[in-house]
Amino acid sequence: MLDKKIKAGLSEIVGKASLKQDETVKDYAVDELLPQAVLFPRTVEEVERIAIVAFEEGLSIIPWGGGTQMGLGAPPMRADLVVCLNRLDRILDQDHENMSITAEAGIRLGAIQESLCHVGSGFFLPLDPPRAEEVTLGGAVAANGSGPSQLRYGTLRDLVLGLEVVIPEEREKSQKTSVGGKTVKNVSGYDMSKLYIGSIGTLAIIVEVTCRIIPLPEERATVVAGFPQPEAAWACVQALLETQLIPSAIEVYNREAASLFPAHARLSVKGEAWVAVRLEGIREAVARQIEEINSYTDSEGATEISILRGPEEGDYWKQVGRLGLEVQNMGAWGIGLKASVPISHAPDISKAMGQEGERIDVSCNQLTHAGSGIVYIHIPLPEGLYNEKQEALTRMVMAFREMAKEMGGSLVVEYAPPVFKERIDVWGEVGGVVPIMEALKKEFDPRAVLNPGRYVGGI
Repeated sequence: MLDKKIKAGLSEIVGKASLKQDETVKDYAVDELLPQAVLFPRTVEEVERIAIVAFEEGLSIIPWGGGTQMGLGAPPMRADLVVCLNRLDRILDQDHENMSITAEAGIRLGAIQESLCHVGSGFFLPLDPPRAEEVTLGGAVAANGSGPSQLRYGTLRDLVLGLEVVIPEEREKSQKTSVGGKTVKNVSGYDMSKLYIGSIGTLAIIVEVTCRIIPLPEERATVVAGFPQPEAAWACVQALLETQLIPSAIEVYNREAASLFPAHARLSVKGEAWVAVRLEGIREAVARQIEEINSYTDSEGATEISILRGPEEGDYWKQVGRLGLEVQNMGAWGIGLKASVPISHAPDISKAMGQEGERIDVSCNQLTHAGSGIVYIHIPLPEGLYNEKQEALTRMVMAFREMAKEMGGSLVVEYAPPVFKERIDVWGEVGGVVPIMEALKKEFDPRAVLNPGRYVGGI
């Protein structure tokens, strides 16, 4: 429990109703480690004052957005304060003339998209990480949570123009720091905004974000095709990648994953592999691209083809983003892996993962951003099955991490039971850059206030 003096100071900052030490804290556990208190600041100034108290009293802070990516990272060394930012949820500026939006970090992406569609003739933020409706803007940035549409629009490093952050360092008294701005190149020196993207809150607390936005397309449509063998699905993907088509996303997933998508209710899931291609643009161009894609799916022996449009199409991509959550709901001991490899190697590691899952008799739900070389595998595990399979699962992760490394890529454990995280480094080796990251951590957060122990190298 917090010292009475500290509790009184924090209550003064956020108000008694916004400091929780009751049963609420169970909902904010990180790898089963309960925080001493959960705080719900409403302003950036309150975040700054919390950071000062934490720095002076030697308390750790775990920033919390929507909570969708809190399984990412190693178990924290300490969990004193969880600072939940979801009340910092204002849109500060929607500048469609300059194609940008500025918002507080706690706003949900779903709220941003809803607001942008009414700006001018309609805009959107081309960002679709898993569970995009629930993810907060700051959380997406902290976790570098891009999604299928990165194929066309790039990752968060391409979309973020500027940030405002709180750094709990005594010399600066935790004043808000601004980096970047509204323009694509708004700095004359190092582009510091990129430093915070993917840092999972270990260097600063992100409180405000400025991103690029783009006009809503006239038409969106998705072609979904089922194939009798994975090889045929990948051959279709390769053919598409060699065309002049510019899809927004190309996803490949297996039968196990397809069975969890309600969109497949009117389709069978007899196929062993499925390909989904999303198209955006003017109506005539989308229609032409659908015809061209159908010619490739037919030539590779697709057994089922469906064209999704309107609300049905939007719902389908929401289901794709919720795959990991659906798998975790199937078993309390789920494991999620993310392999990032060159595009040409994605079919190989995907095939190897499927074969190994069959060999050790675990269900593997696979989903691949085929145009980006990112392969996800989600394994549902009841507790008893985990205890039986933990040795085999450990060997599997190590083997695929080595395979990804040989291909020129990497593999991260995105979520897993804490006992599994004790067996394996969730981040893997990152070579000689660890001393540089340690130096940055020491400069920005010398007392290890922010998310201690959760990042690469135990930072």
